Amino acid sequence: MEYHTQRYRLSKSSPDRDVVVRQPDHRWPYAYSPPACNRCRQHKKKCSKTLPSCKLCADAGRKCSYFTSERIAVSSPEVLHARIQWLTQYIEENIPGSTAGRSMPSNEKEASQAVDESAGGIDSPIDSVQDQPDNQAESLACLDAYFHHVHRAYPFVDRARIMRVQRANVNVGLVENDADSMMLYLIHAIGRTTLERSGKISPRTEKVEPPYPIILQFCMQNESVDSVQILLLLTLYSLFDPSGPPPWTTVGILTRQAMSQGLTIQHPMNGGQASASDELSHRLFWSIYVLDRMVASSVGQPPGLFVPDLHVPLPAVTVTEFASAQRAEISSMLLVTRHVIQLRRLESEITDAILLRPRVKVRSLTPSDRTAIVSELHYAVDNWYSDGCLISRPEASNVRIHDTMAWLNARYYQLLMLIYYPTPFNQPPRPGSHEHLLNLVQKYIHYSHVLLELGQLPLNYITLTRFVPACLVLLYCFGHTTTRIFPGKQEIQSCIATLQSFSSGWEHARSLAQIMTDFSSVVSVYESQAANSLVTLQATPAMGHAISPSFHQRVVSLRAQVIEVGARIMGKANCYQFIEGWDAETIGSGSPADSSSSADAAVTRDIAALSSPLTGEIGWDFL
Repeated sequence: MEYHTQRYRLSKSSPDRDVVVRQPDHRWPYAYSPPACNRCRQHKKKCSKTLPSCKLCADAGRKCSYFTSERIAVSSPEVLHARIQWLTQYIEENIPGSTAGRSMPSNEKEASQAVDESAGGIDSPIDSVQDQPDNQAESLACLDAYFHHVHRAYPFVDRARIMRVQRANVNVGLVENDADSMMLYLIHAIGRTTLERSGKISPRTEKVEPPYPIILQFCMQNESVDSVQILLLLTLYSLFDPSGPPPWTTVGILTRQAMSQGLTIQHPMNGGQASASDELSHRLFWSIYVLDRMVASSVGQPPGLFVPDLHVPLPAVTVTEFASAQRAEISSMLLVTRHVIQLRRLESEITDAILLRPRVKVRSLTPSDRTAIVSELHYAVDNWYSDGCLISRPEASNVRIHDTMAWLNARYYQLLMLIYYPTPFNQPPRPGSHEHLLNLVQKYIHYSHVLLELGQLPLNYITLTRFVPACLVLLYCFGHTTTRIFPGKQEIQSCIATLQSFSSGWEHARSLAQIMTDFSSVVSVYESQAANSLVTLQATPAMGHAISPSFHQRVVSLRAQVIEVGARIMGKANCYQFIEGWDAETIGSGSPADSSSSADAAVTRDIAALSSPLTGEIGWDFL
């Protein structure tokens, strides 16, 4: 089945240059419209946008700063590029020997490498380490994979520090009782999972068990910013470890330590510009924010990081970074980082508004109120997708995924599936809502399978938890099908293939795959019996055909099994299990006269016969 995804284009209006008053020798460079200064935006005044100080600030004798301190909204690419251009001009004019805006002489190569390391350089080629010894080459490849992919969504690690530790450590497989050793070990382990996922290296045959108790005890006894970074790395690795501690548990420890270390508080900036240490603190906070919101939305729980009044600036560039030769790559990385932050913010907003809203508050909303909320969230998701189309680009390697179209499409349809999830908020269902919801989950599963085929789907805890509500939606839509051919049967097979791709340690993935295999058998028998008139379907002019009570009972049983597995994966209080409308009129509207016990018995035998060669003995004792 082919899907065609629309790309939304954003129209760019050319800046009105006649309105902007510029000084002749200090103009904003390039073509992007500059942002207003902080003071003019705060007082909602028209800023002249001149350098080094705008006219209003100069007349008032106040300091003028063009560095922003937005709260949570992600700036548009044009605004970010304007700030980049201003900073580039500032570096060229005020920092002697800057490499910004000019080519780098060959005799400056050694110095530039030092600047690149201090700036947290990005994407050194993996092939460059092949002349090293095997263990050293693999270690450097794992570190490179971490900074090439994971660092784009979680840009909190000081690469220069890690590379110094790497050079000083002979064996990164040993964990000593110090922060540097633990960070290097975890970064290496996370990078290896990335290379294994993309097929760059073969998975290890022997089981490697990270020393979780030692690392957790160290972080609990030595609360500091270093311990927060170690906990964040440990949680990232635990996402790929089926035998490790539940990520929801480690995230809880992480978020509380982050709040105790003051990462949720905005630090005063000198002249509107954060210092290098403050910028690392901001990036650490947003990395925790992204991980916390992602895990919370995936398990259907409220987030652990409590920030009702958030003023922490978004990740931004530093002077040192843009004085380096890698300023373009860092700026691209920050665009991806901000785009991921916006994604997690949307996930949290949708979860709070649709899935976690108390029933008493749902009942207090009028239908028009609910429609307005859904429309606003859908509009925000469309805008996020539109911004993603601007930064997405083809990637020759299949390591990096956060700026690819396949990843963008999968996340887009996942967000829409959450918006229209059959919760009390979305009841009663509107005409055509079941078909619309089925279409969304079909596309989400389709693009997830595309990522799997490209080697870009992380087979980890997050992917597994997201497939639980997708499986429930497929069962829900089959229960309300009004056609003799279920449109989602191909996606059931894709779902099974994805779940079976998890390694043998992921027992819950195998259990869920087995349930979906049973579901596939039910759908096959339903379509076969419907085609041969062995199961009589009640037809109405408005509704078409509805499944019989016998199939209804099987769907209810499969739903109970998915909910049970989901409770073991995400916890017994996850919000995705509370689906409304299972017993709506359509799902049980088969004709009692035609749905005789003998017909039900025949259907049971057919399902058992069809399922046995594939899955062995299947009990239908719920009949």
